[in-house]
Amino acid sequence: MSYVPARLLLGAAAAIEGAHALTVVTLPALLREARKAQVDPTTAQVPYGGGVEEQYLKDFYALPGAPDPHRPYRAIWSNDPTWQTRKFAGGGLQRQRSQRANRGEVLIQRKRAQTGLSGDVWGLTPTAGADLLAETKKPVRLIDLALWIGRSVDTSAIDPAILSAAGLGLGADDIDKLDAWFKQEFEPQRGDLVGTIFQDDIPAEYRTVPFAADPVSDETYQELGALPPAPSVTDDLSTVITSLESRVTAKGFQLPPGLVGRVLTAWLRGDMVVLVGQPGTGKTLFATLLGSAMEKEFDLDAPLLIPVRADFDEAELIGYERLDGTVHLQDFARAILLDDAPLEARVVIFEEFNLASVETYLSAVLVATQERERLVRLPNGEVANLPIDTFVLATCNSFRDEPETRTRVSSPTKRRSTTITMPNVLGDRYEDDPDTAVTGVIEALIANERNRVEDRENAGRASQFDALRLTALRSVSGSVDFSAQAQQALVSVANAVLETASGRSWFTLGILRDIVMALVMAERYTGAELTALGHAVADKLVHQLRGTHSDVQPLLAASATLPNAEEIGRLIDQTMAGPSDELLPLL
Repeated sequence: MSYVPARLLLGAAAAIEGAHALTVVTLPALLREARKAQVDPTTAQVPYGGGVEEQYLKDFYALPGAPDPHRPYRAIWSNDPTWQTRKFAGGGLQRQRSQRANRGEVLIQRKRAQTGLSGDVWGLTPTAGADLLAETKKPVRLIDLALWIGRSVDTSAIDPAILSAAGLGLGADDIDKLDAWFKQEFEPQRGDLVGTIFQDDIPAEYRTVPFAADPVSDETYQELGALPPAPSVTDDLSTVITSLESRVTAKGFQLPPGLVGRVLTAWLRGDMVVLVGQPGTGKTLFATLLGSAMEKEFDLDAPLLIPVRADFDEAELIGYERLDGTVHLQDFARAILLDDAPLEARVVIFEEFNLASVETYLSAVLVATQERERLVRLPNGEVANLPIDTFVLATCNSFRDEPETRTRVSSPTKRRSTTITMPNVLGDRYEDDPDTAVTGVIEALIANERNRVEDRENAGRASQFDALRLTALRSVSGSVDFSAQAQQALVSVANAVLETASGRSWFTLGILRDIVMALVMAERYTGAELTALGHAVADKLVHQLRGTHSDVQPLLAASATLPNAEEIGRLIDQTMAGPSDELLPLL
């Protein structure tokens, strides 16, 4: 096999630059139609129009990886614009043809109504080449057109009859074979074209470049402005899910079964994923760990984290126009919509998704996910495309649970989302085995926190107080390093909450972690540990209480032996001071 080499293809494109689109598109396309009809276009006309030119552009100027799907045609004749739109044939190019035909220059256009047929027929004036050259001042070598149009032709497989007609044998140079093929396909020797707008010489340096064994590579197309192909994921879905799960659990996260698979499947079908759950169920941690796992597993850019505020709007997400007319683009626009590798996946995490009305800031993106072209308009009026593999992962607290601070999510947004409720792993563990639910996770909670601080230290990013943290974290490895009284009190307090249905809904690993860390930071003797636990109950646990008066009685009893039992009792009494049986929030 023998194909046009990259050096000659790029050289031909450079040589053609500055020519007119009529020279590079219309004339060859019209010549090919005339050859098919076996007529001379300077003496007879053939059916021709925007549809023919559009197909010609698709055949020879649509490159794989065009950076803008609305501009798929590589306009090698022009450096501005470098890529042409899908409407080019029926728009600007058609006007160019019509203007010249109306003046009787270059092109001839006739209606076929006289013969009872619809549509126009087109041909060339006898002086088309000279007229077009006088206007454009830019002739084009036929061999350059041949190199571009014939870049996918295997010259070793060209019909020997074509070579013979050109006076060539099978052993001829590849450049001559390609030249013969092009002239047989297009028959450019019509009227005065050759010698005016077309030149029929082959530069000597072209003959010194050997043809390639393979067709044009992606790298060569990239030099012409095409996008690099995205690395393809070749593993099956179950293998990918297993790999991601391993990366997430390696960070110590208590991963609910099937969660990664549910998220990835939703992404693949085009949904954004919204994680809903009680505070402390690990929504944010899971989102960041999964984003990091995707980054490492598939060599992606780091996840883009967008914290949503109550006043968040589209200007905060995409950008805005300043008073002086300049445009400020936000991270989402720069990193996602204008990404220079839009075929690669990107993970976007919206933290506290519904603190603001989702439709206020995300409507343009939501609409784009449902459009074929995935268009998003930027503040300066330009149109960008939302990449196909923009994987959105949002954390959210339910409006039902937090009506004062959260907004409702509309039905259209829900339609475009997969909403996953993060399970309370601690509550589920308690239901399975009440005796070990708490003690079985304490060691992992301490190890996770210690590893996080040590990672910062090892990376040279230890904060000012990390040494203090590490001293405490290295003093314990699990609950066995606490005093027996502190161990018993911790389990009693935790189980007192978990034994109620309401407690199993809100008492999460996140809350338990905070309580355990209070014990870790205490001095290693019984009194200090019990005091730390009592403060954690008063400062952390009581403020999370939900349910009815009866739900809080076990906690009140379990706290009776703590040093600050009186303080805890007063706080719990305040939660029961309302007119109904429901506990009142203290904040």
